[in-house]
This record gives sequence, C-alpha cells and structure tokens, in this order.
Amino acid sequence: MASRASRPRRRAALRRDVRGCVIALAALAIGASAPSPLAAQRTCDALVPAAPSGGWSAPLDTRVSLHVTDVSLRDALDRLTAISGVPLAYSAESLPVDRRVCLSAEREPLGALLAALLRGASVKVLIVSGRVVLAPERQPSDEPASRSVSVLERVVVTGSAVAAPRRPLAVGMEVIDGEQLRRQALSSLADILDANVPGLWSWSQSPATLVAQYGGVRGASSFGSSSPKIYIDGVEVANPLVVTQINPDVIDRIEVIRGPQGAALYGSDAISGVINVLTRHDGGATSAPSVLFHSTAGAAGSAYVAGLVPTHEQRLTVRTGTNIRSAGFAATFGQTGALIPSSASRQITAIGDARLVTARETLNIAARFYDKRSGVGRNPLLASFIPATPAPPTGSAGPSPSAPTVVSSGEPSQSVRQYTLSTSAAFATQGAWTHSVLAGVDGYSLSNVADAIGPIPTALDSALRAARGNGDRYTVRGSSVAHIGSGGDALGTFTLGVEHSVLRQATTSVTTRRIMAGQSYPTAVEGSDETWNRNTGLLSQLSMTWQESIFLTGGLRVERNDNFTGSNRFPVLPMVGLAVVRSLGAAEVKWRAAYGKGIRPPQTPARSAASGYAGGLGWSSGTTGVLPALDPEVQAGYEAGAELYLGSALQFQLTRFDQRVTGLIQSVAVAVETFANGAAATERRVRYQLQNVGEITNTGWEARGSFAKGPFMLASALSSVDSRVRALATGYKGDLRPNDRMLAVPARTGSLTLSWTGNRWTAALGATRAMDWINYDRLTLARDYAAAAGITPGVQSTNDFTGALLRTYWRTYDGETHLRLTATRDMSRGIALLVGGENLLGGQLGEPDNVTIRPGRTVTAGLRASF
Repeated sequence: MASRASRPRRRAALRRDVRGCVIALAALAIGASAPSPLAAQRTCDALVPAAPSGGWSAPLDTRVSLHVTDVSLRDALDRLTAISGVPLAYSAESLPVDRRVCLSAEREPLGALLAALLRGASVKVLIVSGRVVLAPERQPSDEPASRSVSVLERVVVTGSAVAAPRRPLAVGMEVIDGEQLRRQALSSLADILDANVPGLWSWSQSPATLVAQYGGVRGASSFGSSSPKIYIDGVEVANPLVVTQINPDVIDRIEVIRGPQGAALYGSDAISGVINVLTRHDGGATSAPSVLFHSTAGAAGSAYVAGLVPTHEQRLTVRTGTNIRSAGFAATFGQTGALIPSSASRQITAIGDARLVTARETLNIAARFYDKRSGVGRNPLLASFIPATPAPPTGSAGPSPSAPTVVSSGEPSQSVRQYTLSTSAAFATQGAWTHSVLAGVDGYSLSNVADAIGPIPTALDSALRAARGNGDRYTVRGSSVAHIGSGGDALGTFTLGVEHSVLRQATTSVTTRRIMAGQSYPTAVEGSDETWNRNTGLLSQLSMTWQESIFLTGGLRVERNDNFTGSNRFPVLPMVGLAVVRSLGAAEVKWRAAYGKGIRPPQTPARSAASGYAGGLGWSSGTTGVLPALDPEVQAGYEAGAELYLGSALQFQLTRFDQRVTGLIQSVAVAVETFANGAAATERRVRYQLQNVGEITNTGWEARGSFAKGPFMLASALSSVDSRVRALATGYKGDLRPNDRMLAVPARTGSLTLSWTGNRWTAALGATRAMDWINYDRLTLARDYAAAAGITPGVQSTNDFTGALLRTYWRTYDGETHLRLTATRDMSRGIALLVGGENLLGGQLGEPDNVTIRPGRTVTAGLRASF
C-alpha cells in the first residue's frame, strides 16, 4: 500500500502539474497574436449557388430539404442520397470526403445542393442511366482530391464523442491510414505501432507468442499490463494484450492518443492512452460486389531448428453495396512452422460489417472473430536447465482433463481466442444536436498462455503455464453533441454522455499435483474464480473556438467502479487543453497543451488472466494467499507540442510530456519454496505477489515527421523517455530502488520509412529500433535458479531470487535494427505480384531480454487478385 508520508508529496506534485499546465496554457493564449485572415476561414458554407441557365435537368431537379451542421462531406452526400432517393455514385479517393460542411436548404433542387457541397472539389456531375455520378477531374498535381484537404480538417473519432475535425484537438494524435498499411503490408500491431507512433513501443515477438508485450507508452504505467486502452469500432476490448494481428484489408484507420489525457472521455484504464481501430464501411460506385484475394508464402530463418521455417497467409475480402448501403466480409488463414522445436502456430480471423444511411440515421454493425493456437515449444536456450517431461506410468490416470492440452507432437499447446460484436447508430436532428448510441460485447479466452514479465523464465516454473482465463465485457454508451452557434459563426460543441459496462472474468489454474512412480502430475484445479465488475461513467466536454484559430477544451468524467474502494470509489478524471492554429502562407502551424489524469484498478484482465493470478489471489505450486490491499494506478501530467503542416508535402510534430504515476503495480517475487516430488527429487517454485511500487515519473520528447516529393515519401518517428522511480511504497519488497530506471522501458525508440509509388510499382523500406533499456539477464538467472533447484548438476546456490538479490541479474540491452522491405508490381488488370522481407538483418535475440527468440530473416512472395 502506498506510504502515507508520500501522499503530501503526491498532492504537491499534482498541484505543480496543474500549475505548470495552467501557465503553459496562459502562455499560449497570451503569445498567440490575432489570427490571420486565412486562419479565420469558416469551416463550412451554407450558400446555395443559383441554377444554371435552362434550369436543372432530371434527376437534378428533384426538390430536397437538407439540414446539416458541421458534418463531413461524405456524411452530407450520403444523407442527401437517402433523402432524395436519387443514387449518388462517387469514390472516396476522388473527393475531399473529410471536409467539414454546413448546409440548410428547404425544398431546393438536388443540383443546387450538390453544387454547394462540392464547391472547390475537382469533380464534375454526370447523369448516367438515371444515376448521378460524381466523376473526378484530373488535378494538376495528380494528387487525389481526398488528400487535398488540410490535415487539420481530417475527421477523427478518438478524442471526441462523435466524428470531428482534428483541428481543435489539444493532444498529440497519430492517425494511421488503412491505405498506408496496405501499401506497406503491415498486419502485426507491434510493427504498425513501432513504425508510426513515437513514444509507444511494442516488442516484436515470435508467432508462437500469443499476447502482446509493450515496452512502454510514454514510459511505464504498469508491469505486464502497460498497454493503451484498445477499442475496435467503438467497443472496448476486454483484454488489450490479446490484440496482436490486424487485417489491413479491412482497416479504415487507426487513431492513437498517448498519455492520460484521453481518460476524461474513455474512463478507467485509459491511464496510458487509447488506440481506436476503425474498420471499413465503404461501398463502391455501383452495388456490384468487389473481391480481393491475397495469398503469400515464404520461409523464415532460425538458428534453432534445421532448415527453413515455412510460413503462408491467405486473405479474402468481399465488399458490396453503395455509399448508403454497404456490407463486407473478410477472412484470414495463416500458418508458421516451428522457429524453435514444437512451436508451430496457426491463426484464423473473420470480420463482417454492414452500414445503412437513412434520411437522419447512420447505422453500423460489425463483428470480428480471432483464433490463434501454437505449441508451447521448448526454448533451446533453456533446454539444458529443464528435464524432459515424462509420460505417465502405464495404467495411471495421467494428467487430468484440466491439465494443459497437447498437440500431436506430445508437447503442450496454448491458445487465444477473441471476438467483438458492435452496433452503433448516429441520429441527426434539424437542430443543433447530434445523438449517438452504441452497444457491443468483446470477449477473450486464454489457455496455457504464460506470463513473460516475471524474472524467472516460465519454462522453469510450469505452474505458471497452467493458468487459464476468459472474460467478456458488455458495453452500452450514449452521447449527445450540441453545436454552439451555426454555420461559419460556430462557437464550439458541448457533449454529454453516459457509459455502462459489465466485465466478467474467470480464471483457473492447475495447482494440485499427484506423485506417481516418483513423478508429479496435475490432477485437480484450484484457484478457480469468477468475478463481475460494473462500471458507470458520466462525461461532459466543452470545446470552444474563436475565429477557427484558438480552441479551448475542457472535459470531466465521473465514474462508479466496483474495483475501486475508499477515497477512489468515485474517481474524477479531468482534462483541459488549448490549441492555437495559424496559417502562414501555404503552411499551417499549431501549438497545443493539455493536462489529464487517468486511473487503472488493481485488477485488470491483462493482469489476472495472463499473469497467473486468479481473481486477486496470488498463487504458486498449489498455494494461494490473499493479496494485500492495493492502491489503484494513477497517472497525471501534461503534454505540450507544436505541429507544422505544408499541405501533404511536409508534416512535423514535436511533443514534450511530463507525467507522474502513483501506485504502479509489480508482480514481486516474495519467496522461493521447495516441495517434495517423490523419494529423491524436489521442486522449487517462486511465489509472486502483486505490490504497489510507489511513485514514478515519465518525462520525455516525441517527434514525428514526413516529407513527400513526387513519387517518394520519407517518414520518421522518434522518442526519448526517462521513466524513473522517485519513491517506494511502504511494504514494497521488490528489487527497485529510488532513482532506478524502470525495467524493460527503452530510453529511445525510432523508425524510418522510405516509400515509392510509381505507375505499376510500389515499394517501402522501413527500419525500427529500440535502444538502451534495463532488464533481467534471464539466461544467467535461469541457470542459477536451475542449479539451486537441483535441476542441473553444479554447486547448490543459496540465492532465493527475491528482493534486492534480483538486482545482481540486471543488465543493459541496446537492441537491434529491424529492417523490412515490401514491393508490389501490377502484372495485369487486377493482378499484382507481392514480395516482402522481414527482419532482413536476421537478429533473433536481445529483445526484450536474452531468452526471447524472434523470427530470423523472413522472405515471402505471392499474388493479389482483385475483381
């Protein structure tokens, strides 16, 4: 439990953070000079052009009433189609679909409304077989019209209750476009984040590793569950660590906010940030189905098996419908051989969606299923420390049904399963209000998935491998957004919302063992537990603007969460931010600053299901014990930054952050226990316990930029972070001490991507690297632990591998550069050749420790067919 003496320090630190944020906001407001005329341009225009000479021809003469306020051009066109009954055919690539528009018209010709909405867009209106086609006109720059919209006008969902332009956001946000993912052939979430998001690092791991492991999100906000809060189509994922693979063919975009500033909207567990994955809901110019088939195969190198390791993946995507009625389905199947003995894996993904636009409503439905299985594998680096698992004696009952399942090779297997169902609706009114509702469920199931965070490698402690867990989160959310002012005189928005979620978690672990013929076998399940957690949040947010140049945002969320007790029973999560935008010729400059606070309960699905803890009980080798009371993890602080945009040619963001974490929770090794196993053998097990560490500071810099010239684009993301212990909680028995750097948090991360797009060729060369972090020397630790346990011959060690003694096993890592290359060649109409290379330098060790084995050099080739 946190020290009472540290509470005044925390309150003083919080006051300093608030004071610093207020000063920063005041400095920005005072330092911002009057906006230039360009900066003060209106976000939308309600004027309706006069009819051409001769009037409008059918069906453009159809009389239509349309009232839209500050919506995207895409939403306005789709609603116009639904109201008029006249089909509009267009491609999102040829229109600035993210541009914000306003229009209020009563029984005006359809042609006049289209002319008003499309003013400035490089399209012409054609009538083909009774349909209105918005055909693209060639632009001098050969740049798609949809890209000509200012970056700050692009529509985003994260950070606002409904879709809104990026311009008013006071926090740094990264938006990863789905088309970008498809060009670079990125499907691993770790690769996507490492290449595009500064300050967020996810370790690249073997296909046999089924859960994600984050190196840090602006430093440390937890141990083992230090991950952002993840949403898929607006539904919160029950366990964010099980989201590891994404099908790029179905992604519209991925939006990422780092830091606790998003907690005012997204609530508990958004302590370190939010990732929102948005799938595609688009249709085509016609209702005819479009089919995309993608198939690749190749091989990976590994220094730990003979020969090459085969790998293949097939993806099928089908989309049908128009801009107002669309549906899609996508399926993925992939397999990878064993990079280490008995570690082959396979995965299946299925995704479906549907969208319907009516005169005033937009309805979306989405479903996702993911299943991955692999062998546990025998790590060759640890093989000499681990005795072979004997078969049960003849005639014995053998392992119980609750024991780990086995694959054909006789080795245990592991699996993860995840699903998401969501339905949402947005309701527009003729007034200032827009209403939205969402209902969804996300669930997961883990079997024999090990905890990779503890100091002792799991392979030496099979009790950890026996942990299983599953859970479901049911979410209902409603919000209403009012536009203050109208048209070009809009002053801002006011948001009210309510959210209720129910989380069910169940965990089991094989702990009772029976000794037969001198050998021990699991025979029963203990520690089974099911918990229910209910969380209700009320949120409000006010965003004000002055002449489309200065934006002030304030938000507050109040929650009632079953996982919080005492003074934290009803956490209050505030956020305040300021953004100033100026136009300097053809460039746009933005300054921003924001303060926020987030909180995470002691018990989370990532911690209880993946780390061998059942319902709050610490266990090891058949023993359970009630954990001490734990404080929640709380992170608060500010960020400030500057952004520069020169069309789509040059973009640059620089952010400084200073955040303080209290109550951070670590899985601490508190004892090593020895058990009899037959007449002449003993077993040693480490007993872990969740404990509050104390107070940690996370400070650093983030930078991201891109430059485009002709067919070339160069993009880079860099970060520098100092994550350090400042004070220890009373009763903490772990190995950290004041002024220590947090374990497994890279001090620097970076990425560089060079892409080229030609008439028939596209190619991308990317490099990522994490540098300078401290972690355990797990290989030496495993050797000494095995010797002390009597598993391997040698001098019996007296080291109990707890507390300060673990510090002797700390070492510094510097990582390796991950180099990847992808290329696509259009062979003929609808057929393309795909070539890719991953980890071209071939390194397999050293991230995040010296016993984790990653895939070596991997080369794949295949075909993509679209029709």
